Amino acid sequence: MNELILCDAVTTIGYVKNKTKSPNNPALSYLLRLRSKKSQKTMRSCLTTVSSMFGCNEPLHFDWSSLTRDMIQVVLQRLLNEHKAPNTINLILCAIKGVAEEARASRLMDADNYHDVKNIKRIRGARISRGRMLECTEIKHLFTFLDIQTTGAAIRDAALISLMFGCGLRRSEVADLDIDHIDFENNKIDIHGKGNKERINYMPPETAKRMSLWVDTVRGDHSGPLFTRIRKNDDVTSDRLTTNGIGFIIKQLVTKLSLKLFTPHDLRRSYASLLLENGEDILTVKEALGHASVVTTQQYDKRSIKRLEAAALNFSFGKKT
Repeated sequence: MNELILCDAVTTIGYVKNKTKSPNNPALSYLLRLRSKKSQKTMRSCLTTVSSMFGCNEPLHFDWSSLTRDMIQVVLQRLLNEHKAPNTINLILCAIKGVAEEARASRLMDADNYHDVKNIKRIRGARISRGRMLECTEIKHLFTFLDIQTTGAAIRDAALISLMFGCGLRRSEVADLDIDHIDFENNKIDIHGKGNKERINYMPPETAKRMSLWVDTVRGDHSGPLFTRIRKNDDVTSDRLTTNGIGFIIKQLVTKLSLKLFTPHDLRRSYASLLLENGEDILTVKEALGHASVVTTQQYDKRSIKRLEAAALNFSFGKKT
Protein backbone atom coordinates (compact mmCIF):
# COMPACT_ATOMS: atom_id res chain seq x y z
CA MET A 1 0.00 0.00 0.00
CA ASN A 2 2.81 2.42 0.95
CA GLU A 3 4.60 1.64 -2.33
CA LEU A 4 1.43 2.57 -4.27
CA ILE A 5 1.08 5.84 -2.38
CA LEU A 6 4.73 6.68 -3.08
CA CYS A 7 4.39 5.90 -6.78
CA ASP A 8 1.24 8.05 -7.01
CA ALA A 9 2.95 10.88 -5.15
CA VAL A 10 5.98 10.86 -7.42
CA THR A 11 3.75 10.70 -10.51
CA THR A 12 1.62 13.57 -9.25
CA ILE A 13 4.61 15.84 -8.68
CA GLY A 14 6.45 14.68 -11.75
CA TYR A 15 5.79 18.01 -13.46
CA VAL A 16 8.77 19.52 -11.63
CA LYS A 17 11.00 19.45 -14.68
CA ASN A 18 12.48 22.09 -16.93
CA LYS A 19 13.80 20.89 -20.28
CA THR A 20 16.09 23.86 -20.83
CA LYS A 21 19.21 24.28 -18.75
CA SER A 22 19.07 27.66 -17.04
CA PRO A 23 22.33 29.60 -16.62
CA ASN A 24 21.36 30.23 -12.97
CA ASN A 25 20.21 26.69 -12.24
CA PRO A 26 20.84 26.21 -8.49
CA ALA A 27 22.14 22.68 -9.09
CA LEU A 28 24.86 24.05 -11.35
CA SER A 29 25.72 26.74 -8.80
CA TYR A 30 25.94 24.11 -6.06
CA LEU A 31 28.20 21.78 -8.06
CA LEU A 32 30.47 24.66 -9.05
CA ARG A 33 31.05 25.60 -5.42
CA LEU A 34 32.43 22.12 -4.68
CA ARG A 35 36.20 22.27 -5.03
CA SER A 36 37.12 18.72 -5.97
CA LYS A 37 36.13 16.85 -9.11
CA LYS A 38 35.38 13.76 -7.03
CA SER A 39 32.93 15.69 -4.84
CA GLN A 40 31.28 17.17 -7.92
CA LYS A 41 30.89 13.72 -9.44
CA THR A 42 29.50 12.23 -6.21
CA MET A 43 26.99 14.99 -5.56
CA ARG A 44 25.89 15.16 -9.18
CA SER A 45 25.09 11.45 -8.91
CA CYS A 46 23.04 12.19 -5.77
CA LEU A 47 21.11 14.91 -7.58
CA THR A 48 20.51 12.61 -10.55
CA THR A 49 19.01 10.05 -8.19
CA VAL A 50 16.49 12.66 -7.04
CA SER A 51 15.66 14.26 -10.39
CA SER A 52 15.22 10.87 -12.06
CA MET A 53 12.45 10.06 -9.57
CA PHE A 54 10.51 12.90 -11.16
CA GLY A 55 11.19 11.82 -14.74
CA CYS A 56 14.26 13.97 -15.39
CA ASN A 57 17.58 12.16 -15.84
CA GLU A 58 19.57 15.39 -16.14
CA PRO A 59 19.72 17.30 -12.83
CA LEU A 60 20.69 20.53 -14.59
CA HIS A 61 17.34 20.44 -16.42
CA PHE A 62 15.34 19.98 -13.24
CA ASP A 63 13.37 22.75 -11.51
CA TRP A 64 14.84 22.43 -8.02
CA SER A 65 13.22 25.66 -6.83
CA SER A 66 9.79 23.95 -6.88
CA LEU A 67 10.80 21.18 -4.49
CA THR A 68 8.84 21.21 -1.24
CA ARG A 69 9.32 19.52 2.10
CA ASP A 70 6.63 16.93 1.31
CA MET A 71 8.22 16.06 -2.03
CA ILE A 72 11.61 15.55 -0.39
CA GLN A 73 10.02 13.35 2.27
CA VAL A 74 8.61 11.21 -0.57
CA VAL A 75 12.14 10.89 -1.99
CA LEU A 76 13.58 9.88 1.39
CA GLN A 77 10.84 7.33 1.98
CA ARG A 78 11.39 5.75 -1.42
CA LEU A 79 15.12 5.47 -0.71
CA LEU A 80 14.34 3.83 2.63
CA ASN A 81 11.99 1.40 0.90
CA GLU A 82 14.82 0.54 -1.49
CA HIS A 83 16.94 -0.31 1.58
CA LYS A 84 19.54 2.35 0.86
CA ALA A 85 22.06 2.85 3.66
CA PRO A 86 21.38 5.79 6.02
CA ASN A 87 24.71 7.37 5.05
CA THR A 88 23.73 7.22 1.37
CA ILE A 89 20.32 8.78 2.03
CA ASN A 90 21.84 11.52 4.19
CA LEU A 91 24.38 12.30 1.48
CA ILE A 92 21.52 12.75 -1.00
CA LEU A 93 19.69 14.93 1.53
CA CYS A 94 22.86 17.01 1.93
CA ALA A 95 22.96 17.54 -1.84
CA ILE A 96 19.30 18.61 -1.89
CA LYS A 97 19.87 21.10 0.93
CA GLY A 98 22.93 22.46 -0.85
CA VAL A 99 20.91 23.10 -4.00
CA ALA A 100 18.08 24.63 -1.94
CA GLU A 101 20.61 27.01 -0.39
CA GLU A 102 21.73 28.12 -3.85
CA ALA A 103 18.10 28.44 -4.98
CA ARG A 104 17.38 30.69 -2.03
CA ALA A 105 20.53 32.76 -2.65
CA SER A 106 19.38 33.31 -6.25
CA ARG A 107 15.87 34.25 -5.06
CA LEU A 108 14.46 31.21 -6.88
CA MET A 109 13.03 29.70 -3.68
CA ASP A 110 10.97 31.60 -1.12
CA ALA A 111 12.20 31.86 2.45
CA ASP A 112 9.47 29.69 3.98
CA ASN A 113 10.06 26.83 1.54
CA TYR A 114 13.83 27.02 2.06
CA HIS A 115 13.37 27.00 5.84
CA ASP A 116 11.19 23.88 5.60
CA VAL A 117 13.74 22.08 3.41
CA LYS A 118 16.68 23.11 5.57
CA ASN A 119 15.03 21.70 8.71
CA ILE A 120 14.40 18.21 7.35
CA LYS A 121 16.11 15.84 9.78
CA ARG A 122 18.76 13.32 8.84
CA ILE A 123 17.89 9.64 8.63
CA ARG A 124 18.96 7.64 11.66
CA GLY A 125 20.59 4.24 11.52
CA ALA A 126 23.83 2.58 10.53
CA ARG A 127 25.21 -0.23 8.40
CA ILE A 128 28.15 -2.51 9.01
CA SER A 129 31.09 -0.85 7.28
CA ARG A 130 32.40 -2.65 4.25
CA GLY A 131 35.93 -3.81 3.71
CA ARG A 132 38.28 -5.91 5.78
CA MET A 133 41.59 -6.04 7.57
CA LEU A 134 44.28 -8.10 5.86
CA GLU A 135 45.85 -10.88 7.88
CA CYS A 136 49.57 -10.59 8.67
CA THR A 137 50.12 -13.83 6.72
CA GLU A 138 48.54 -12.24 3.64
CA ILE A 139 50.78 -9.18 3.87
CA LYS A 140 53.84 -11.39 4.32
CA HIS A 141 52.85 -13.55 1.34
CA LEU A 142 52.32 -10.45 -0.80
CA PHE A 143 55.70 -8.87 -0.08
CA THR A 144 57.58 -12.19 -0.12
CA PHE A 145 56.46 -12.49 -3.72
CA LEU A 146 57.08 -8.87 -4.74
CA ASP A 147 60.46 -8.45 -3.03
CA ILE A 148 62.09 -11.28 -4.99
CA GLN A 149 60.95 -9.92 -8.36
CA THR A 150 63.43 -7.92 -10.41
CA THR A 151 61.20 -6.25 -12.99
CA GLY A 152 60.56 -2.52 -12.84
CA ALA A 153 56.83 -3.12 -12.51
CA ALA A 154 57.26 -5.42 -9.50
CA ILE A 155 59.63 -2.99 -7.78
CA ARG A 156 57.12 -0.19 -8.38
CA ASP A 157 54.23 -2.31 -7.11
CA ALA A 158 56.13 -3.26 -3.95
CA ALA A 159 56.82 0.42 -3.21
CA LEU A 160 53.26 1.45 -4.02
CA ILE A 161 51.55 -1.21 -1.87
CA SER A 162 54.06 -0.71 0.94
CA LEU A 163 53.21 3.00 0.93
CA MET A 164 49.46 2.36 1.03
CA PHE A 165 49.74 -0.27 3.77
CA GLY A 166 52.56 1.34 5.76
CA CYS A 167 51.17 4.89 5.69
CA GLY A 168 47.44 4.40 5.17
CA LEU A 169 47.15 6.52 2.04
CA ARG A 170 44.06 6.64 -0.15
CA ARG A 171 44.75 5.48 -3.69
CA SER A 172 43.83 8.97 -4.96
CA GLU A 173 46.49 10.41 -2.65
CA VAL A 174 49.07 7.93 -3.94
CA ALA A 175 48.18 8.72 -7.55
CA ASP A 176 48.55 12.46 -6.88
CA LEU A 177 51.99 12.18 -5.26
CA ASP A 178 54.95 13.80 -6.98
CA ILE A 179 58.51 12.87 -6.09
CA ASP A 180 58.91 16.34 -4.56
CA HIS A 181 56.35 15.34 -1.91
CA ILE A 182 58.78 12.77 -0.48
CA ASP A 183 61.56 13.72 1.93
CA PHE A 184 63.77 10.63 1.67
CA GLU A 185 66.27 11.94 4.21
CA ASN A 186 63.62 12.07 6.96
CA ASN A 187 61.25 9.41 5.55
CA LYS A 188 58.53 12.05 5.47
CA ILE A 189 55.58 12.42 3.06
CA ASP A 190 53.65 15.59 2.27
CA ILE A 191 50.12 14.39 1.46
CA HIS A 192 47.39 16.42 -0.21
CA GLY A 193 44.17 14.70 0.81
CA LYS A 194 40.41 15.08 0.54
CA GLY A 195 38.95 18.54 1.00
CA ASN A 196 42.23 20.16 -0.09
CA LYS A 197 43.73 19.24 3.30
CA GLU A 198 47.47 18.81 3.63
CA ARG A 199 49.02 16.49 6.20
CA ILE A 200 52.37 14.94 7.05
CA ASN A 201 53.04 11.25 7.58
CA TYR A 202 56.16 9.15 8.02
CA MET A 203 57.27 5.99 6.25
CA PRO A 204 58.15 2.86 8.23
CA PRO A 205 61.68 1.57 7.48
CA GLU A 206 60.42 -1.21 5.17
CA THR A 207 58.37 1.26 3.14
CA ALA A 208 61.26 3.72 2.92
CA LYS A 209 63.54 0.91 1.70
CA ARG A 210 61.14 -0.13 -1.08
CA MET A 211 60.55 3.49 -2.08
CA SER A 212 64.28 4.13 -2.37
CA LEU A 213 64.71 0.99 -4.48
CA TRP A 214 61.97 2.17 -6.85
CA VAL A 215 63.46 5.64 -7.25
CA ASP A 216 67.14 4.67 -7.32
CA THR A 217 66.97 1.65 -9.65
CA VAL A 218 63.90 2.20 -11.83
CA ARG A 219 62.22 5.58 -11.82
CA GLY A 220 65.10 7.98 -11.30
CA ASP A 221 65.03 11.13 -9.18
CA HIS A 222 63.77 13.57 -11.85
CA SER A 223 60.73 15.70 -11.05
CA GLY A 224 57.22 14.54 -11.87
CA PRO A 225 54.74 11.88 -10.71
CA LEU A 226 56.09 9.51 -8.06
CA PHE A 227 54.43 6.46 -9.59
CA THR A 228 54.19 6.09 -13.35
CA ARG A 229 52.79 3.65 -15.87
CA ILE A 230 55.00 0.79 -17.05
CA ARG A 231 54.32 -0.90 -20.38
CA LYS A 232 54.25 -4.67 -20.88
CA ASN A 233 57.87 -4.78 -22.00
CA ASP A 234 58.85 -3.14 -18.67
CA ASP A 235 59.27 0.22 -20.40
CA VAL A 236 58.90 2.90 -17.71
CA THR A 237 56.90 5.89 -18.94
CA SER A 238 56.52 9.39 -17.50
CA ASP A 239 52.71 9.08 -17.44
CA ARG A 240 51.15 9.32 -14.01
CA LEU A 241 49.68 6.08 -12.67
CA THR A 242 45.92 6.59 -12.25
CA THR A 243 43.60 5.43 -9.47
CA ASN A 244 42.15 2.88 -11.89
CA GLY A 245 45.67 1.68 -12.63
CA ILE A 246 46.31 1.15 -8.92
CA GLY A 247 43.08 -0.84 -8.63
CA PHE A 248 44.11 -2.98 -11.60
CA ILE A 249 47.51 -3.74 -10.02
CA ILE A 250 45.82 -4.93 -6.81
CA LYS A 251 43.37 -7.13 -8.73
CA GLN A 252 46.20 -8.72 -10.72
CA LEU A 253 48.14 -9.57 -7.55
CA VAL A 254 45.06 -10.99 -5.83
CA THR A 255 44.49 -13.30 -8.80
CA LYS A 256 48.14 -14.24 -9.29
CA LEU A 257 48.73 -15.09 -5.62
CA SER A 258 45.26 -16.60 -5.02
CA LEU A 259 44.64 -14.17 -2.18
CA LYS A 260 41.26 -13.46 -0.63
CA LEU A 261 39.79 -10.46 -2.44
CA PHE A 262 40.82 -7.08 -1.05
CA THR A 263 40.62 -3.52 -2.34
CA PRO A 264 43.16 -0.68 -2.25
CA HIS A 265 41.12 0.87 0.58
CA ASP A 266 41.45 -2.34 2.62
CA LEU A 267 45.17 -1.58 2.87
CA ARG A 268 44.21 1.72 4.52
CA ARG A 269 41.76 -0.05 6.84
CA SER A 270 44.47 -2.56 7.77
CA TYR A 271 46.89 0.27 8.56
CA ALA A 272 44.36 1.89 10.91
CA SER A 273 43.46 -1.39 12.62
CA LEU A 274 47.09 -2.37 13.16
CA LEU A 275 47.97 1.04 14.64
CA LEU A 276 45.09 0.71 17.10
CA GLU A 277 46.04 -2.91 17.81
CA ASN A 278 49.55 -1.72 18.64
CA GLY A 279 48.13 0.68 21.23
CA GLU A 280 48.27 3.96 19.30
CA ASP A 281 45.84 6.64 20.44
CA ILE A 282 42.81 6.97 18.16
CA LEU A 283 43.46 10.72 17.77
CA THR A 284 46.92 9.92 16.41
CA VAL A 285 45.38 7.44 13.96
CA LYS A 286 42.79 10.05 12.97
CA GLU A 287 45.56 12.53 12.11
CA ALA A 288 47.54 9.88 10.23
CA LEU A 289 44.51 9.02 8.08
CA GLY A 290 43.52 12.64 7.52
CA HIS A 291 40.02 12.19 8.93
CA ALA A 292 37.95 15.17 10.05
CA SER A 293 36.18 13.12 12.72
CA VAL A 294 37.12 10.33 15.13
CA VAL A 295 33.78 8.71 14.26
CA THR A 296 35.08 8.07 10.74
CA THR A 297 38.30 6.61 12.12
CA GLN A 298 36.33 4.22 14.33
CA GLN A 299 34.66 2.80 11.22
CA TYR A 300 38.10 1.79 9.94
CA ASP A 301 38.80 -0.32 13.02
CA LYS A 302 38.22 -3.95 11.99
CA ARG A 303 39.53 -5.50 15.22
CA SER A 304 36.03 -5.89 16.67
CA ILE A 305 35.07 -8.29 13.85
CA LYS A 306 37.99 -10.56 14.73
CA ARG A 307 37.12 -10.37 18.44
CA LEU A 308 33.50 -11.33 17.74
CA GLU A 309 34.67 -14.29 15.68
CA ALA A 310 37.01 -15.42 18.45
CA ALA A 311 34.25 -15.03 21.05
CA ALA A 312 31.91 -17.20 18.97
CA LEU A 313 34.55 -19.92 18.62
CA ASN A 314 35.14 -19.93 22.38
CA PHE A 315 31.44 -19.96 23.26
CA SER A 316 30.25 -23.12 25.00
CA PHE A 317 26.71 -24.48 25.54
CA GLY A 318 27.09 -25.57 29.11
CA LYS A 319 30.08 -26.34 31.27
CA LYS A 320 33.08 -27.95 29.58
CA THR A 321 34.13 -31.34 30.92
